[in-house]
Amino acid sequence: MGGMEGFGKIKREENQSLFKHRWEELVFAASRLVKVGNQDEKRYTRETLSPTEYLSYSYYGLRLYTMEKMYVKYGLMTEEELKNPDRKLSKIDGYQAVKAEEVESRFQSVRTSKAHVDVPAKFKVGDLVVVTNEHPRGHTRHPRYVRGRRGQVDRDHGVFHLPDRTAHGLEPKPQHCYSVKFTAVELWGSRSNPNDLVFLDLFDDYLEAF
Repeated sequence: MGGMEGFGKIKREENQSLFKHRWEELVFAASRLVKVGNQDEKRYTRETLSPTEYLSYSYYGLRLYTMEKMYVKYGLMTEEELKNPDRKLSKIDGYQAVKAEEVESRFQSVRTSKAHVDVPAKFKVGDLVVVTNEHPRGHTRHPRYVRGRRGQVDRDHGVFHLPDRTAHGLEPKPQHCYSVKFTAVELWGSRSNPNDLVFLDLFDDYLEAF
């Protein structure tokens, strides 16, 4: 739903805490300590919700929904266990519980989709590009509001796995990911501030030479 209009301004609270409820703290901790699947797969899991359902969830509610679906998918729990939260979970073969001394490193670790292979870049810093006007049915990191718009490559981040494939368990397609610079006027028209710039990380498959 990124880039969609009509949701109004984001309301910010003074001195807002990271968590409003105890269960949110537990969800965050579990999502960091029990790692299954990849980040793109998790994003796609959330995207399978209908728009009405999606908008009814809080941030941590979406995390919890995703965790439940992923845990069942990867065999960490069953649908029956999910429906009966007071029931003791069955032992999982081959899965080791996180030890106390490992907790800090787990929280500090960063998972990345960086691909350690050599792939030629389609573009270089300074190149003018246009974003393809494609509308894929599955997961993508190809925002609607930027499709068909012109920008300039500002930085080459290196080679990463294309999210459109890793989200669906398809054969990886490593390629370069760039920070692409757009003017606000290009994205949102003449009423925008001509001095404002927007930077988006976009993959080779999303771009064409301009």
